[in-house]
Order: sequence, then C-alpha cells, then structure tokens
Amino acid sequence: MGLTFKGDATAINKRFLDAQKEIEDKALRILRYCAESAINEARTAGSYRDVTGNLRASVGYAIILNGRIAEENFSGASEGVSKGKSLAQTLASQQPAIALVVVAGMKYASQVESRGVNVLTSAEQMAKTMVPNLLKQLK
Repeated sequence: MGLTFKGDATAINKRFLDAQKEIEDKALRILRYCAESAINEARTAGSYRDVTGNLRASVGYAIILNGRIAEENFSGASEGVSKGKSLAQTLASQQPAIALVVVAGMKYASQVESRGVNVLTSAEQMAKTMVPNLLKQLK
C-alpha cells in the first residue's frame, strides 16, 4: 500500500518560495549594511593623496544575486566611478549565487596598496569580520 499526497502542491511550493525570498531579503540587508560600512571605511581611512579624485571615486560595492548586480553604490560622476562600476560588473558575472564585491576600480589601486598605503585593506578586513558574524544571526 503506497501513500498518496492529497495536499495542495502549489501552496507548498509557494511556502518554499516565500521562505527563500525572505532569506534572500535578510541576506541582502546584511550585505548592504556591511558594504556601506566597508566603503565608508575605505573612503575615509584611505591614507593616500587622491590628486585626481578618481581612486576614491572608484571605491564602491556591488551586491550580486545570481550573477547580476542587485544593488550597488558608487558616488560621483568621474572616470573613477565608471571604472569601479565596470570592474564590479565584470566580477558579478563570475559569481554563482549571492556575493558582496567591494572594489577600487582604478588600475593603479593595487600599486598604491603595494606601497603600504591603505586603499581597501581596512575595508576588506572589516567586511571579512562583519559578514560572517551577521549572517550567523540569520539562523
């Protein structure tokens, strides 16, 4: 004798989809908070002299959901902003499900960092600590 399901499969599926959406929304909220904190850290604690304004303007973030940018924050209208957005878009296409990407889009950002000057290091360390701690609270 086998079991026969007599419930509403559509209602069950909807409950699973609603639960998935709720988890995604909470994760996005956490990532947004961490990202805003990280870029504020990078923009204010950057210990370099930004002559053109492009390097600091290229600092921003993108929250990626299923390979597409769900949210981003880049401020200004300089070359740095377009470089930062372009780098974030490239990285987004390489991410599988959900990710936070904090970038400094100017090509010379790594050279500045290699001289012992803080561009993104403190922001990265902050995000690496904050994200796991806050995501644990989702459980």
